[in-house]
Amino acid sequence: MNNKYCTFVLVVLLVATRLYIQPFYSLISDCDETFNYWEPLNLLLRGFGKQTWEYSPEYSIRSWSFLLPFYSLLYPLNAVAEIQANWNFYAVRILLGLFSLIQEWKLFKEITGTTTLEIANFWLFYQLFNPGWFHASVELLPSAIAMILQLGSINYALKYLSTSASSNFIGSLTFNMIAGILGWPFVLVLNLPLCIHYVWTHRIISSVRTAFDCSLIFLLISVIVIGIDSLFYGKFAPVAWNIFFYNVLNADEEAGPNIFGTEPFSYYIQNLLLNFPITTLGFAVLGVSHWRLWPLWTSAIVWFTVFALQPHKEERFLYPLYGYISLSASILTYKALKVYKKYFSFAFVVKLIIVGTVILQSLLRIFALIENYRAPMTVYSELFSRESTSNSTVNVCTGREWYHFPNSFYLPNAHRLRFVKSGFDGLLPGDFIEDESIFTAVRAVPKGMNNRNLFDESKIWPLEECDYFVDITLPTDGEKDSFTGSNSANRWNAVVCQKFIDGSDSKFLGRAFAVPEMIDCMMKEYIPELWTKLYHAKYIDYCLYEKLPSSEYQVNAD
Repeated sequence: MNNKYCTFVLVVLLVATRLYIQPFYSLISDCDETFNYWEPLNLLLRGFGKQTWEYSPEYSIRSWSFLLPFYSLLYPLNAVAEIQANWNFYAVRILLGLFSLIQEWKLFKEITGTTTLEIANFWLFYQLFNPGWFHASVELLPSAIAMILQLGSINYALKYLSTSASSNFIGSLTFNMIAGILGWPFVLVLNLPLCIHYVWTHRIISSVRTAFDCSLIFLLISVIVIGIDSLFYGKFAPVAWNIFFYNVLNADEEAGPNIFGTEPFSYYIQNLLLNFPITTLGFAVLGVSHWRLWPLWTSAIVWFTVFALQPHKEERFLYPLYGYISLSASILTYKALKVYKKYFSFAFVVKLIIVGTVILQSLLRIFALIENYRAPMTVYSELFSRESTSNSTVNVCTGREWYHFPNSFYLPNAHRLRFVKSGFDGLLPGDFIEDESIFTAVRAVPKGMNNRNLFDESKIWPLEECDYFVDITLPTDGEKDSFTGSNSANRWNAVVCQKFIDGSDSKFLGRAFAVPEMIDCMMKEYIPELWTKLYHAKYIDYCLYEKLPSSEYQVNAD
């Protein structure tokens, strides 16, 4: 197939995926995204939202500067059009998808110019059929933004490694400085190998001048970000430093990232195998042998090593690596096929196998994410069809399923999320003060917050005052859960239910990949025992319950 035709097809698919499929169908994979970013954004736009301890002025380790670009988009949109609240959520996701698309296209053009169109096409292909990028690139997280900005950094790094121009070197560092100062300071470590390369290959006077220019850019970005955050918090607030201080310098057994759980080294290996086709990963590992790009590969290796050695691990910590993986895989794929180019038929079959396995594994994983985990977004959306004209507050409650709440953009204006007693014994989010002045709401020090994940009773809401309840159809613990089968049968009516994966009673492959029903049935027929051991996906219902009027549930009880 002609390379230019391949480019056209890949770009069309990429545009459709980034601007439509991902914004509307991708899941929210991390409750940190919900409560630390969507909720404060909802506060800026609609005046209410849940508040985590990170946003307490006492700690101030989340940046308001990070949210302002999205607010600046949503505010005029809401001023000129009366839209349903959850469309704000989709608008931001479309913006994130567009940002990713632009950076991917720019890097594609640079790869084409620096190497060949065939390598660039393979890079687009690996980006498109990439389950990790599918959900990460539309997530409202500093790590996700850093992942996209890293493409800009790689773009300028390739220019620099081809030309040795200082302006390209500075451009590469600038993208990482924005990502680091705006929300995730650890990204700055990715600059080190390129800095070593620059110092090694340039005269001292050039290195000094470039260091001065980079320092000015770093200072300018820092002044802007710290200035905005300090204005919001009402005090000097160097958020990037506060994040580093909490997670590294001040971490101990009672505070710091490890109190939120630790994982073995294999956790990241498993995550990479889920978020990338095994073919892509295999080529990526071998692709680092392309030594001309050693500063890039060294950055990726250093990043993985640093985070693999930390006890506390999260999938999003590896996001900045994703662009490197696709680039390395595309280079090695091209090299491998070039070896067999004179054996046309063999090369064609090999290429077909590579493309087929990547597409198959990616689609099975992406479909599983959509089918297994999107229920909360669908269920909470039902509240808009039941919205009351009354201005009185409607309490939407949840217990053990608090961490699957999508965000307050899925709540009509008079609705508020409440937490009832459940088995969770950590610190739940509280509520921002609802005040006409956004600065009053942000600067108020909330009660009961702590940085040690200690339970606070004041975050709990009485079940009797709930109007709606969201829960899954699994047995409850009568001692720990307020909402149980014994008190829900006659008092609550299921309004809408969606299927949701039962992780505890499903096999790993059943949770991770969506095997078509026809193939599933065929496997059960021919290899029933082996297939049952390998693959099983059990679904439960994720439901929105409405509280019945007292007269109705008394009659039902009788």
